[in-house]
Amino acid sequence: MLICLTTFFNSVTHIISIVKNSRNIWYNNVCHILTLEVDIVMKRLGNSDVKVSDQILGCWVMGGSYWGGAEDRDSLEAILRAYEGGINTFDTAYIYGRGRSERIVGQAAKSMPREEITVITKLWKTEMEKDKVIPACENSLRALDMDYIDVYFIHWPSDTGVPIGETMEQMMKLKESGKIRCIGLSNFNLEQMKEAMKYGEVDVIQPCYSLVWREIDRDGILDFCIENNIGIISYSTLAQGILTGKFDENTTFPSDDGRSRAPLFQGEYYKGALKVTEQLKPFAEKYGKTVAQVAINWTMHKEGITAPIVGARNARQVEENLKASGWKLSEEDWQKIDEFSKEYAYNLPKFRSFFDATIVE
Repeated sequence: MLICLTTFFNSVTHIISIVKNSRNIWYNNVCHILTLEVDIVMKRLGNSDVKVSDQILGCWVMGGSYWGGAEDRDSLEAILRAYEGGINTFDTAYIYGRGRSERIVGQAAKSMPREEITVITKLWKTEMEKDKVIPACENSLRALDMDYIDVYFIHWPSDTGVPIGETMEQMMKLKESGKIRCIGLSNFNLEQMKEAMKYGEVDVIQPCYSLVWREIDRDGILDFCIENNIGIISYSTLAQGILTGKFDENTTFPSDDGRSRAPLFQGEYYKGALKVTEQLKPFAEKYGKTVAQVAINWTMHKEGITAPIVGARNARQVEENLKASGWKLSEEDWQKIDEFSKEYAYNLPKFRSFFDATIVE
């Protein structure tokens, strides 16, 4: 009888051990799935040796201006989470909080191997004169606390008549000295691009581009860049929130939020953009994604776009944006989205810019 009981208890103990081990394996597998990182593809910028991740973390909001404020702690956590998730490219600019965003990027980057990340910043349009370009770059280097900048953009064409050749000559000196690795142009039209290229190689441009803003399709810039192997990293990929699906016709913005003045947030243009967002919902359901993730993924696979910039205010938003990488819409679905996007975007009037609702044509 004693032997039988001993055998019974040993069997029960063995079964309990198997169950516990199975639970541990299940738990560990679940934890692994929850922390699994997305496969981020690295892409080369034009003819340069600089590579960027297939989505770039936009750090404009971290400057605290235009978007109605930001918390530095949230910003730092967002950058670190992006890096952990495979995004190694960070887009900032002096004008984003007049150095604040640059300082936050620099602070976060101290925990990362410098050779593993790509840092982008920009020369503001008030610093385009010959004697201001190099000091402005050096100020950005100090804010970032770095020895070099991977991509240095001229943020906007001069609106005070500074010849682009004057600025480009100084940009070339910065490149030759090793302070910058790539020269970029942001918000330039095709004629302005061609003029700038007379004075030095342009590796990349940064235009506004999304499912509801496709000016470079219509003005020849996209085709020109493809033909000349110029990289394109586009901004406002989610149209400053329109393509997240979080807004409706009753959404309003305070006066210190730039979206209160942007053309796509005005009247019928806003209603039309929201309709595009609504049309994305069936595709989001099909792929088990959010409409924002579908919008980002569509842009990632647009011919000529090297990588889209996607902003985030905190780590939670980064987590959501990461889910836009590592998969692809079918060609049929991509084309369907392309068609209703064109129906809206190609019929917009010619605005002065994405930020200025003045109609110029």
